[in-house]
Amino acid sequence: MTPITTLRIAAANVSQKPLRSLSLALIAAVFTFMLFSGSMIAANLQAGIESLSARMGADLLVVPQGEGKKIESVILRAEPSTFYLDAGLLDTVRKLPGVAQASGQLFISSLDAQCCSVKVQLIGIDEKTDFVVAPWLRKAAEKPLEGNEVIVGDYIFGDIGTELTFYGQKFKIVGRLAATGMGFDSSIFMTIDAARKLGEIASPDKKDEIAKSLSSILVRVNPGVDPITVSDGLFDELGLGANVNFVFASNMMSDTSAKLQKIVAVMYSAAGGFWVIAALIMLIVYFFAFSERQREFATLRALGASRSRVIRIVMSEAFMISTAGSAAGVLIGAIAVTSFSTAISRAIGLPYLAPAPEAWVFALIASLAAGIATVPLAALPTAWRIGKRDIYTTLREGD
Repeated sequence: MTPITTLRIAAANVSQKPLRSLSLALIAAVFTFMLFSGSMIAANLQAGIESLSARMGADLLVVPQGEGKKIESVILRAEPSTFYLDAGLLDTVRKLPGVAQASGQLFISSLDAQCCSVKVQLIGIDEKTDFVVAPWLRKAAEKPLEGNEVIVGDYIFGDIGTELTFYGQKFKIVGRLAATGMGFDSSIFMTIDAARKLGEIASPDKKDEIAKSLSSILVRVNPGVDPITVSDGLFDELGLGANVNFVFASNMMSDTSAKLQKIVAVMYSAAGGFWVIAALIMLIVYFFAFSERQREFATLRALGASRSRVIRIVMSEAFMISTAGSAAGVLIGAIAVTSFSTAISRAIGLPYLAPAPEAWVFALIASLAAGIATVPLAALPTAWRIGKRDIYTTLREGD
């Protein structure tokens, strides 16, 4: 004969009340989903910002007047943009005191291409002076870009050796960047000459301007040099007619970190608010369930079950329900975060990169622990009331 254990009785009680059990499990699942997915999104954003900080490369960016926000959008989200800056400024910047390296880039916004479902950012670079793109290459390039060769970001479809078409021109993929969590993931890099040809095709009326233009100048300063001194030096060189803006990497990092903190605060506040509501709902459910189950509890006591064993039965029921709901919530959260990572990244508009495995493990354990504890905590007041009333009186009231 199979022994009637505490867990067996608890499992039978859970299955006999499917609607109540499923409702409580659903509440636990929603809470755990919010907590786990929120934790993972926060970890992904933190990893993206750390990646941006470690491998930004440039301390200062020189862009046309009024285009500071656009360059941040290109770097963080690869929002297609096209703007022009006098290429002659590059030599001026290189001669400034405190400048270690300076390299120009040219931005061309593509038409829809077969590589992507949306427009992508085409970026012309000078590999001889570039110090930003090369560190992200998965495999070191065997030779510099030439002709219609391109390096693609991690989100761009296509294998090495295959071709992409932009403005009727075919380009061969010769390199791929590792995931950056930044706009580079949705960008395509080519020589400045190739980018100028595409720009002339896209805007024939600006052919002469494009031929002598860049979009931005990336500057790395010498150790110990404040980038502000470089920007001041350029203003001194150009005078009051300088139509340029400066984007400082440190300021961009500070702004990005501030946005991250706000997003994380909103996500955890939402999860915390839902937890409070969920706990109140569960308390109410267990309060009314206790009233319904008093005769059941009294019968178990009359059959010889101790008060502590009846309490263990109730807590076991709660533990089973919360475990099933929390496991489902974590599973759905993991699927959602991994399946929609690109959409989440674009919606948030911040650097977004898969974190180290330890972050996943920590979020998993913390979310499961919080979720599993929710239902038993709500059931605890009810369990504590068990056995407070006389068994005979309870059974007579049920007649």
